Amino acid sequence: MFNVLKTLFVNTCPRCNEKLQAHHDALCSVKTCTHCDYKEESYGSLGVRIVYDNTTNG
Repeated sequence: MFNVLKTLFVNTCPRCNEKLQAHHDALCSVKTCTHCDYKEESYGSLGVRIVYDNTTNG
């Protein structure tokens, strides 16, 4: 049961399932993947989340 709950809080990339690197400051929190071009910015004071996903539909 604990392992199931733990998976809800693990930040992994939706494209390659690698761990996301998180950085934060007073304005926002940024999560990036070192293996692909996935990037996510969260602005808590605004209630906004921006996802940059550079996938191309060949």
